[in-house]
Amino acid sequence: MNKLQELTDKLYNEGLSKGQQEAEIILNQAKIEAEKILSEAKSKAREIEIAAKKQAAETGANANAEIKLAGRQIISEVKQSIENLILTKTVSPDIKHAFEDASFVQSLIMTATEQFNPHNSESLNLYMIVPEGQKQAVSEYLTQKVSSVMSSMDISDDNRMKSGFKIGSREEGYYISFTDEDFDNLFKAHLRPKVSELLFGQDTQ
Repeated sequence: MNKLQELTDKLYNEGLSKGQQEAEIILNQAKIEAEKILSEAKSKAREIEIAAKKQAAETGANANAEIKLAGRQIISEVKQSIENLILTKTVSPDIKHAFEDASFVQSLIMTATEQFNPHNSESLNLYMIVPEGQKQAVSEYLTQKVSSVMSSMDISDDNRMKSGFKIGSREEGYYISFTDEDFDNLFKAHLRPKVSELLFGQDTQ
């Protein structure tokens, strides 16, 4: 009986010892695996943090750039509005008043006609468009001043025109417009840089 008890105890102790060793091996492997997973997780977390900071920096830089661009555009628009207001108040009334003066418009008509017909040629195929109701007066004026042109000048009126006139050559296929709006735009374009410099200095941005 003692022999059997000794054998039983021996098998139990050996089995217990072996089980404990295997358990320790499994536990150690688990610890190693856990440390590996934790290390990888920390590394991934650092990568995500770095990427997030980079993205945030880029987003911030882009936002700042957009804000600066919007600011420059707003400043530019405000400056243009001020320039337009000043030019409109100073230039437009004088231009409109000038085109209400019949003698001024007649002098323009004479100058334009002479430029299109510097040698008083009768072979020119010219045409002129004037505001509605002014055709007869312009025809009479040109007949008195440059009768040689009238044989080849076709004058018509247009109810869409408010002032001035248009003159052109059918042979050359082009015309030049002399209206208060044309002169208004011409003078504003010429004066705008000067006005901008007076208001804002050399920096026009």
